[in-house]
Amino acid sequence: MEFDENIKNNIQRLRKERNVTQEVLAAALEISVQAVSKWETGSSLPDILQLPRIARFFGVTIDYLFHSTGNEAALLHNELPQDDVLRIMQFRGNQMLGSDLWEKDKAITLKLPEFKHSDETKIDLSVEIWGNANIEGDIGGYVQSNGGVNCGNIGSYVECDGGVNCGNVGSYIDCDGGVNCGNISGYLECDGGVNCGNIGQYLECDGAVNCGNIGGNVECDGDVNCGDITGSVECGGDLSCNNILSDVECEGDIQCSTIQGNVTCEGDIIYK
Repeated sequence: MEFDENIKNNIQRLRKERNVTQEVLAAALEISVQAVSKWETGSSLPDILQLPRIARFFGVTIDYLFHSTGNEAALLHNELPQDDVLRIMQFRGNQMLGSDLWEKDKAITLKLPEFKHSDETKIDLSVEIWGNANIEGDIGGYVQSNGGVNCGNIGSYVECDGGVNCGNVGSYIDCDGGVNCGNISGYLECDGGVNCGNIGQYLECDGAVNCGNIGGNVECDGDVNCGDITGSVECGGDLSCNNILSDVECEGDIQCSTIQGNVTCEGDIIYK
């Protein structure tokens, strides 16, 4: 099919025009290098959910991926989407650096002014950064980072490959490190420990948890110290909380006020 051939050719051409390796593209899309290679050889096509991410990465439209034949003039930076996203990437010369090359112990520091529309209303800026982010000030939109994130309040979600240290978060957090923040309106998934305020939805983490109320289920490999839990609990350590509105499975001791569901506990149960 013509569309299949165009997608294959355009991904390969755009990647080479921007001096982006298959490894860098794969890391940005959170897929394997083998998947990118198969796209470019035509042995498979991107999942439909990946098309918006591919288009956003290269600064083109999905329609461009389907229909461009490569005869158009090369895209310029000012042809990136005219949106309220601050995009920061790291290059050596004209070669974009992958996460294996930029220095993980150093952060890109930003002091954000207050951006406004022509009518003087505030712009909810989002940030996409290829590296660790140390941002002074609040962010009205989302944050995506290939490293850790350190900032003020975040109006929308956070997705990052490191830890998160911030104020309140208006949506969810999905990160590969620990989390130290204020209240989280959405869910929290992380590979480290958690120290935060209230969590509006569910919590999944690989470390210990110290937080306020949790509005959904809890799955944790470490100890949990929190307020009320609206959902069920699976805990690999000790559990200390107030009220639990569903079932509990705990490998350590439980200290709580009430449990409204079934309880499986390998340690002691102490009602406060």
